[in-house]
Amino acid sequence: MTSTESSLQSEMPAEFPELLASIEGNWPVLPSGIWNGSGIRSVLRHLQVLARKSKQAGLVNIYELSRTIDKLINDVFEENTQPDVEEIEKLNSLFSKLKQAIEASQPSETPVPGEVVAYDVIYLHRHSGEEDQISRAIENNGWQVLSLTDAAALSVALASEKAKVVLIDTEYLQEMSIVPQLLDELRLLKKSRPELIFLSNQCDIEIRLEVLRTGATQCLSKSININDLMLSIKQIIAPGAKPHFRVLIVEDDESQAQFTSSLLRKGELETLIITDPLNVMDAVQGFQPDLILMDLYMPGANGIELTQVIRERKESLTIPIVFLSGEDDLEKKLLALYSGADDFLTKPVRPQHLLATVKTRINRAKAIFSAGKKGLIDASTGLHNRRQLLQQLDMSCNDIQLTGSVCAVFSIVLGDQAFGHGSNQHKVESKRIRDAADLIEALFSKRDYIARTGNQSLAILLQRRSKEEIEDLGVRLYVQLSEGLIRGSATDDERGLGIGLELIDSKPFGAYIYLKHAEISAVQALQQTYSGYIRYQEQVSASPDNESEEDTFQKKQFLNAIHTGLISFHEQRFTSSYDSDVEIREQIPLPEPATDIVLVGNDIYLTVEQYGIGEALDHYICKHAINRLGEYSLEGNMTRLIIRLSAQTAKDETILELIQSELRRLQVVGTGLMIEFNLPSLASDLKQARHFLGELSALGISTLLGNFACNDTAYKVLAYLKANAIRPHPSLLQADAGTVQNIATHVHSLHAKIILPRVDEFGQISLNWSEVADYVQADYSD
Repeated sequence: MTSTESSLQSEMPAEFPELLASIEGNWPVLPSGIWNGSGIRSVLRHLQVLARKSKQAGLVNIYELSRTIDKLINDVFEENTQPDVEEIEKLNSLFSKLKQAIEASQPSETPVPGEVVAYDVIYLHRHSGEEDQISRAIENNGWQVLSLTDAAALSVALASEKAKVVLIDTEYLQEMSIVPQLLDELRLLKKSRPELIFLSNQCDIEIRLEVLRTGATQCLSKSININDLMLSIKQIIAPGAKPHFRVLIVEDDESQAQFTSSLLRKGELETLIITDPLNVMDAVQGFQPDLILMDLYMPGANGIELTQVIRERKESLTIPIVFLSGEDDLEKKLLALYSGADDFLTKPVRPQHLLATVKTRINRAKAIFSAGKKGLIDASTGLHNRRQLLQQLDMSCNDIQLTGSVCAVFSIVLGDQAFGHGSNQHKVESKRIRDAADLIEALFSKRDYIARTGNQSLAILLQRRSKEEIEDLGVRLYVQLSEGLIRGSATDDERGLGIGLELIDSKPFGAYIYLKHAEISAVQALQQTYSGYIRYQEQVSASPDNESEEDTFQKKQFLNAIHTGLISFHEQRFTSSYDSDVEIREQIPLPEPATDIVLVGNDIYLTVEQYGIGEALDHYICKHAINRLGEYSLEGNMTRLIIRLSAQTAKDETILELIQSELRRLQVVGTGLMIEFNLPSLASDLKQARHFLGELSALGISTLLGNFACNDTAYKVLAYLKANAIRPHPSLLQADAGTVQNIATHVHSLHAKIILPRVDEFGQISLNWSEVADYVQADYSD
C-alpha cells in the first residue's frame, strides 16, 4: 500500500459525517410516505458513495449497512408503490445503525489515565505506515485495538486481556513458540481463546506450515486488502446468525439414536431420528439433511445398501454420509466407504470426536456447494427449493427473537388434476406451480420467500407486525389462488387447493417441524375442501422427534385415497418369448398426485405394510383387476393380468370371498388373473401359503412368486407351493449364461414359467435371460 493510498484511506472516514448529513437531509421524505423521485435518487447516490468509500477504508459495518439500505429502498421504489409502515420502521432502524457506525468510525477521545479499556484486537507488528493503517481501520470499525511491537509484551497481553483476535506479523514467527502454550493454558482455565491471524510478506508453504503449528486460522499476504481483513475480524468478533445444520440419524436402536441425538443437539445441531431404514428416502426428501449419520447393520436394509440408494439421486450426491457402527473389521469399513460414504466412526466414539467429524464434514460440503448456487433453485420453475426454504426458515426463527415481528409459513398444496404420465406430467405440474407462484408474487412483497417444496406444493415464508396481518393475507391468498387457478381451469373444481398456516413462535422446534406443521394443515384443507386456510393446531404435546402424528396422518390420507378411488393403475406389458401376439399386463397401483402421499422407499407395498393397511389395498387391487378383466371380456380380449398382493392376504379368508363374489358378478373366470406374492414374506408360514395358493388355483387363478432366489431352498419351496411362475431376484438379472441356463432348467422342470421383473431401462437385464424367460418386458421408460 502506497503512502498516498494510506493518506486517502485515513481521510475517508472524515468525509462520512458530511455524506450522512446529505442522506439525512432527504431522509424525512421517506417516513412521510411521499416518495419524491429526486429525493430518493439523491439518497441512493450518496449511499453508493458511502458504500464505495467505506469498502476502500475497510469499514465493513458501514459498507454492509449502506448496501442493505440501498437495496431495500430500490426494492420498494421499483415496485412503484408507497412504503408500508413495516418498511418505514425497518429503514429507520437501519439508518439509526448506520449513524452509530459512522460515529464509531470517527477519531475517539484519548482514554482517561487509569481507565480500563477492553481490547477486541491485539496487534503485534513492526513500525510502518501500513501497520498504522490497519490499526486505524480496526478503530474506525468501532473495535478497540492494543498495538504492540514487542513479542514479550504479547505474552503478558494474552494472559491479562480478553481480546478475541490477535494479529501477528510473521517476522515474529521464531519468537512464537510460547504462544501455543499460552493458548492451551487459557483453554485449561476455561477462558475464551482468541483467534490468531498472521500477516506475511510471503505465504509460501514453509511459512504456512509454521503458522498452522502455532494454532492460527489464517495467513494473509501483504499488501493487505483492508476490507478483506476487516471482514475476517468481523466474522470473529461479531459473527452473523447462521442456520442450524440438520443431521439425519438412521439407527434401528432407539436408545442409541436418542443418545446420539442428544450429543448432537448439545452441539447446536438439529436432528431427526429414523429407526426404520426403509423410511430413509422420505426423510431425506422431507428433512433435507446436511449430513446423514447411519448405522451399518439394521433389519430390512443395511447401511451400505441405503447409501447406494441415496447416492442414486442427483440431489443427494452432495450430502455427507458418515457411518457410526460397532463394526471394527477393516474390509467392512472399506466396503462402506466404497459404497459412497464419506467417513466411518467406530463405536464407542468420544462426543468431541463425533461432533468434530460431523461439523467438519458439513462445513466442507457447504464450501463445495457454495461454489455453485444452482442446487438452491428448482430448475423447472426458477423458484427456491425446499432446502433453501428450510435454511431461510431457520434464520427467521432466530430473527423473531431480535425483531419482535411475527413470522409464519404458508403451505399450499395443489391437487385433483389429471396430469398424465412421464415427462408430460412433470411439465404440467411445473407450469401449474409457476402459475401459482406468479399469483402469489402479485399479492406478497419481494421480502417474502416463495419456494417449491414438492411436486404439487409451495411454501411462503413471511414476517409481519401482527398475527392479524398474516391471517388477513391467508384469506386473500385463498381468494387469489382459487380464482386464478381453480376457477380458471377447465374443471372449475375448488377441491384442487389446500392452504395451511403455521405461526413461528418461541417453541423449541426446528425449521423442518414448522414446515411439516404447515404442510399437514394444507393437506387437511385439501381433503376437507376447506374454503380458506387451516392454521395448524397441536393435538398433543409436540416433540421434534415424535413422528407418530405424521404417520397417523399419512395412514388416514392413504385410506381416504383408497375409499375415494384416488389410487390409479399403470399397466406394464410383458410379451411371450415364443409368441409376440400373446401378452400379460401387470397392474401397478400408484397414488394420484393430488393425494400428496409420501411413499416409503418409493414403494406403495412397503408403505401400506408400514401403516398396517395392506388388507384395504389388497381388496382395492382385486376389485379393480377383476373389473378390468370384465372389460377385456366384453371386448373379446384374452389378455391376462398380473397383480401383486401382500403376504398377509394368505391369512385373510375374506379376500377369497371377495374374489369369488366379483368373478360371479361380472361373469368372468379366474384364468385371466395371475397374483404375485413376495416369496420371502410368504416363507414365515408356508403351510398356510400352500393352502391359500391351492384355493386360488381352484378358482383358475395362477400364482407368481416374486424375489425368487433361484437356489436349492427356493426350488423346494416352489415345488411345495406349486406356484405357476417365478420372478428372479433383481440381483440375478445380470447373471452369466451358464447361471441363467441352470435356473431355467430347474424352474421349467417344476412346470413353472419365468416372468422377468419390471425394470426402468433395457440395459438392467442381461440378454442371457431373453433366451430362457417365458415373458419379457415389452417397453421401457427410457
